[in-house]
Amino acid sequence: MPEEFDDALFAEQDRPAGPALDPTEVFSEHAPSVGTHVERAREPRFDGDTSELPPEVCWALQELVAAPHVTDKSKKHWPVVLQYEQVLRSRLAELGLVLEVNREHRFAFTRQADDPSPHSRTVLRARTLSLAASALALYLYQQYLVASDDPVVSTTDMIDHMLAYKRAEDTDEAAFQKKVRTAIRSLDEASIVKEIKGTDRYLISPVITSVLTADRVEALTERYRAIAGGLAGEDDDD
Repeated sequence: MPEEFDDALFAEQDRPAGPALDPTEVFSEHAPSVGTHVERAREPRFDGDTSELPPEVCWALQELVAAPHVTDKSKKHWPVVLQYEQVLRSRLAELGLVLEVNREHRFAFTRQADDPSPHSRTVLRARTLSLAASALALYLYQQYLVASDDPVVSTTDMIDHMLAYKRAEDTDEAAFQKKVRTAIRSLDEASIVKEIKGTDRYLISPVITSVLTADRVEALTERYRAIAGGLAGEDDDD
């Protein structure tokens, strides 16, 4: 149901003056995000719910475990992650998971902790990128660094870039393009890129800066420099 605004919403003249605003606080990078801000008490979500956390925090916790990442595009979960970061970090640690929050690029994700105990169980399923997908991810990483304010790339650009890995004797361009599109789809499924509906373009997620650390970028770069034959041995279904 649409909201109905009361005239008193704009009646500022009759309200007592509040304390002066400190610009350093208003524009601080640590200021709370606009969006969901949890203030209400805990409510049971279902019969048998014994959690002491508000529902919004429980849902954010589920998202951190089930989804590849949470970004500031999620107006429902991102503010909750910031507000309850320490609580979420503690709950995830109980599962052997580590919460990573990147405030610069405004995203969060969980990774499996390096627990040496033989009793520790792996909760998160590792995703392995194919050779083509990892080569494409390296290209997307470079594109994101160049234009992080507008990290958009077209399918044509990605295919053209990947032609550098095409063997000279490979004359089946249709099969090669299919391989590249499979790589794009795998990156989409990993939420590293997101298709812009109605176009052939993709938005590069800032999470790529964590997926590809400096060490991984260096290792991949060296690997592809050493691959004179391009994508030889790559399986279309990888």
